[in-house]
Formats: sequence, structure tokens, C-alpha cells
Amino acid sequence: MDTIAAIRSLVAACDTGSLSGAARRLGISQPAVSQQIAAWEQSLGLVLLVRGRDGIRPTEAGRLAASHGAEVLARLSQMQDALAALQAVPEGRLGLSCALLMAQSVLVPVLADLRRSHPKLKIDLHAGDEPVDLAEAGLDLAIQAATGGAGSGTVRKLAEVELCLVASRLYLDRVGRPGTLDDLRRLDYVQYRDDPDETTIVFADGDTAPVTLAFAAQMPHLLLHAVQNHLGFAKAPRFLVADLLARGEVEIILPERRLAPKLLYLIRAPGLAASRRVGLFVDRVVDELARTPHIRLAPDLRPSTTT
Repeated sequence: MDTIAAIRSLVAACDTGSLSGAARRLGISQPAVSQQIAAWEQSLGLVLLVRGRDGIRPTEAGRLAASHGAEVLARLSQMQDALAALQAVPEGRLGLSCALLMAQSVLVPVLADLRRSHPKLKIDLHAGDEPVDLAEAGLDLAIQAATGGAGSGTVRKLAEVELCLVASRLYLDRVGRPGTLDDLRRLDYVQYRDDPDETTIVFADGDTAPVTLAFAAQMPHLLLHAVQNHLGFAKAPRFLVADLLARGEVEIILPERRLAPKLLYLIRAPGLAASRRVGLFVDRVVDELARTPHIRLAPDLRPSTTT
């Protein structure tokens, strides 16, 4: 029995809530996912998943196995990066897809630093918010807020990005400052294009609040421009609006209510071999995320330098 394959299938099934969802993420057939998990169950002598018409439900043993299994997969990824660090001077092409916000902010100093330190390393950057099938696009890595496009590649959580609701002081002076979640409905909402079907705002405690869409921003800085020009309120990464908050141009709405964070993932293309260039890039990205305020690294990640 291939235990690692079974772990990948179980973790993917628990994450997606179904065997078909796990199969899509891993790029294999649903029967293969089911057989891998069933073989592991037989080996353990335990039931890990309860299968039903509405999907799957992990048992207590399944939750335990999935939790430890996610850590095992993360450690395997770390091992690949560490082994890659032993290889020769990095050179060649590294194809990268990155969410637009990260490409325009966190990734800028990363690419500049790598270009200065390793001029033979050529990073081919594709910036955009749509999930990309790495194998189909001929790319090596993706940094994005969803796990689509992973196929049979490796998905690793990088960080949680703190979000907040912000509006200009002039706009709030005009329409009034909301005191409850229901009050948000009467405000105009500036929506970012990476979530076009968003109709509610989700808070960390599970509460939701409906929104009234007024404007859809196509780029991160267009979102800020709309807020600064008093078109409404927006959900934005805290680090992106830190300067505006410090200058008093905008203020946080309902500051006592914490939003559910935006999750950031690193996706490695299926079959991507460990290499010095991959390890260097990943280490540098982790360092930059660690030093960016209001971004929390995944528990299994540590920056390689003091930040």
C-alpha cells in the first residue's frame, strides 16, 4: 500500500468534503481515491470516512489521521526544499503564477532580490487571480488564494492574510457609521474581482453580513482608489491599507469584528523536481511574508532569516 498516496487522498477528501472533490484536486479518478483510502482503512483496522449520498464525513480516527497527514505532507515538502538547497548554483527558468495582489506587493522585493543575487535565474511571472492548471500552462509554481489548478501537484498552505472593512472618513460622515452587521446592507460595497459571486461578508466567528454591490474593482489599487474617492466600503488586506489608516484617510468599520482571513497557498506542479531555484524562491517568499505586517505564516513554516 502507498501510504503517502493514501494520506494525500484522505487530506484532500476532508478538505473538499467529497471523494470527487479530492479526485479533481489530485488529478486522479474517484475510484482511485476511494481505493487508496479503503486500503489504508483495512491496513489500520479503522474506519476513516463515513460515505453517504451527501458526501463523506470523517470519523474521529479520520480527523486525527487527516490532521497528522497534513503535517506529514508539509514536512515532505520542506524536505524537498531542503534537499534542493544542497544543489548547485540556481539557473534556468522558473515559471510562476501569482495572485495579482501578491504579485504587485509581496513579490516585488522577492523578484528584485533574486535578480540581484542570482542573475542566471529567470523567473517567468504570470500575474492574475484565476486559478491556473500548472501542468497545462507549463508553469512550476503558483501562489494563490484557492487550490484550483493543483491537479496532482502539491498544495501547501503559506499564510493567512488579515482582512478588514474600510471606508473613507468622508463617506462614513455622509452615510453614518454602521454599528451592527445588519447596518452594512445600507452601505455601498466595493467588491474585488477575485470573488465575483460574493454576496455576504464572512467573519471569523462564522457570522455573515449581506452586502449591496456598488462597484467592482478589477485591480487591487483600483479598489483603494474607489475607497479613497468615497464610492463605498471595501474588504481589503490590512497590510494593503496600513498607510491609508496611518494617515487617517480611511478607517476600519466594525473594528471589534474580526473577518475570516484570506488563505494563501503555494502549489507545486505535478512532477516538479526539487531544485535549488525552487528552494531559493520559496525561502525568499516565506521571508517576505514573515516580515509583512498582518500576514501570519502557516504554523509549519519558519523564515530562513531574522525578520
